[in-house]
Amino acid sequence: MEYRQNPFLFLEQRLNRIEDLIGNLNQTFAKLHLDGVREDREPEFIDAVEVSTIAKVKLNTIYAYNTRGTIPIYSSETPIIYKRDEIVEWLGNGKKLTPRLEKLMEERKLIKK
Repeated sequence: MEYRQNPFLFLEQRLNRIEDLIGNLNQTFAKLHLDGVREDREPEFIDAVEVSTIAKVKLNTIYAYNTRGTIPIYSSETPIIYKRDEIVEWLGNGKKLTPRLEKLMEERKLIKK
């Protein structure tokens, strides 16, 4: 077995494998936009205009979602406020409320039955 003859060969192969795995993780995080904490951190709370931009729909569509209660709202006071991470979760679920989001909406007394 050549590893016993040259343990450095074994270490080099292991290091190469670890580097490949780290590279794959970095690519996966980049795809998921989990690049870590950024200096220009996006605001946690957003308005309907920004939601329409993120969701790539017209502002009137966001207002329709509000009326139907099919979008996670943080506060129904004017102007309506949303949490960015909840909107991202909602979009990731095909613009449908997840059970977690439904529970949050019920707790906030904003769910429409």
